Amino acid sequence: MRKRLAAIILSFALILGLAAPAAAIEIGAQSAILIDAATGRVLYQKNAHQVSSVASLTKVMTALVALEESQSLSQPLTLPDDFVNVGESGIYLQPGETHSLEDMLYALLLGSANDAAQAIAIGVAGSEAAFVQLMNERTALLGLTDSVWANPHGLDQLNHQSTAYDMAMICREAMFIPEFNVMIATDTWNIPWPGNEFDREIYNHNRFLSQYEGADGIKTGYTDQAGNCLAASVTRDGMRLIGVVLNSEDHYGEMTAMMDYGFERFRQVEIMPAGEVVGEIRVINGKISSIRPVLSRDASIVIPVTAEYTPEPVIELEQSISTPFTATTVVGSVTYTDNIGTETVLPVYAGSDQQVYTFWLVFREAWQKLVHILL
Repeated sequence: MRKRLAAIILSFALILGLAAPAAAIEIGAQSAILIDAATGRVLYQKNAHQVSSVASLTKVMTALVALEESQSLSQPLTLPDDFVNVGESGIYLQPGETHSLEDMLYALLLGSANDAAQAIAIGVAGSEAAFVQLMNERTALLGLTDSVWANPHGLDQLNHQSTAYDMAMICREAMFIPEFNVMIATDTWNIPWPGNEFDREIYNHNRFLSQYEGADGIKTGYTDQAGNCLAASVTRDGMRLIGVVLNSEDHYGEMTAMMDYGFERFRQVEIMPAGEVVGEIRVINGKISSIRPVLSRDASIVIPVTAEYTPEPVIELEQSISTPFTATTVVGSVTYTDNIGTETVLPVYAGSDQQVYTFWLVFREAWQKLVHILL
């Protein structure tokens, strides 16, 4: 359900993002984009839909798929005996090594390890080819039509391409996963090195984290064909912006210019906080007669600093819900627009777990109460 909702949200952004005005800044990169992380509103763009190589920014898509498809971060990943390391950037993984998904994700996102990308793909999907298929399916579900993946690491290859716009939206989707946010802001991580006295110490390649106030991600990339690429996120006073520059001779400097533009010219308007009760829904076959559903995450918009605009959220809820369901079962939506019509749809959650309230559950609860009294 969350994936389908994400596709709806991004379809609106795809249409409305094309009309975003050019900004009074000079960006020399082949293509670039700046968006609001909360809504996907495009604040600046240059050739944002131009297809090109994106190098290791590919690994954001790899991480997104791995985090969604795996059972836990502790899931063990074992390299097969016929494993062939693709080379270049890596941590020298060998056939037969076993590591946790968590360790491999840190190697992927901090050290940009190509062999970690291979290990993740094989461990999660059974093979690199099967994992690449998941990457392409997930991209289609997001409504992004310009990206095609041929490998999980980003080395230049035929039919492996994306755009600044697509990468920004993929980064935005990944940042809805809490574990991803922790990883992309981490400086160093240690990984066991079988047969060696010392662990593998992984350092974050993204120097933007220490160069720009409020920077909290995301990923660097480089190949001869792609040039220098950077996806970055910055949070200030609750407003988070995502920027992407592709094939840039000054990727850190141009990212700084875009972020400065965004924070100087736009401001965030809070609408509703995550967890706010948005109505009441009747419960069928439950211990309680109704639930009070809650907003899944903060609702906000970004508008120019000189603009005055107050959106009116539209709340749509199911009339009733049958047990069983969980606290994160989607039971409705909250829809709102910013001052240029960028529409955002956020899911509404049930807010509590409920089982089917059968005669057996009634009997068991009564028995437990009786035993407690007697003891």
